Amino acid sequence: MFRYIAGILTAFLFIGSVFGFLYILDQYNYIELKPAILVALSTIPGWEEVPEAYRLGLQNMGFLQEREEELTAKADALASEAERLETERQTLIEQLVALQEKEEYLALQERKMAEQQAEFRRTQELEEINQDRYVTAARLLEAMSPEVAGENLLKMPFEMGVAVLSLLEPRRAGRILETLPPEQSSKYMAEISGH
Repeated sequence: MFRYIAGILTAFLFIGSVFGFLYILDQYNYIELKPAILVALSTIPGWEEVPEAYRLGLQNMGFLQEREEELTAKADALASEAERLETERQTLIEQLVALQEKEEYLALQERKMAEQQAEFRRTQELEEINQDRYVTAARLLEAMSPEVAGENLLKMPFEMGVAVLSLLEPRRAGRILETLPPEQSSKYMAEISGH
């Protein structure tokens, strides 16, 4: 019995060695086992199309590799195009933000200028109103005697008095100032000469 089992094991080892040797030769492309194996498999019922399918696969393998390379190239091109578009989008967003900031800055400057113009107009209107008041006051002072004009001059705010005196003829203004107390008169004289 031992010889029988040993004989079977030896046969299996021999068959395994042969298959292993053939496998090694097939892996190093010294022989092509696949077609022979496929032909042998085609004898099994239901596997008749296996060799034909293998041949078709080999024929179409080059075409499939070309298609795969084309698809890879297209995917790379699309990826680079997407990257370029993303860069352009980021640039456009940055430019848009810069334009919005500039627009806000210009709107702020425009508001400031409008406020300054309005303030300038108000100042001019006030100056015109004050100028009219000063001219009217100067006419009234000219119509009065120097003593009465001096009393009325002291009742006015100092700045208004200086402006009114500067509108009068110098000789008339001098006569009015002579009626004032010396410290007040010198104060007005110093301010008028500074104008």
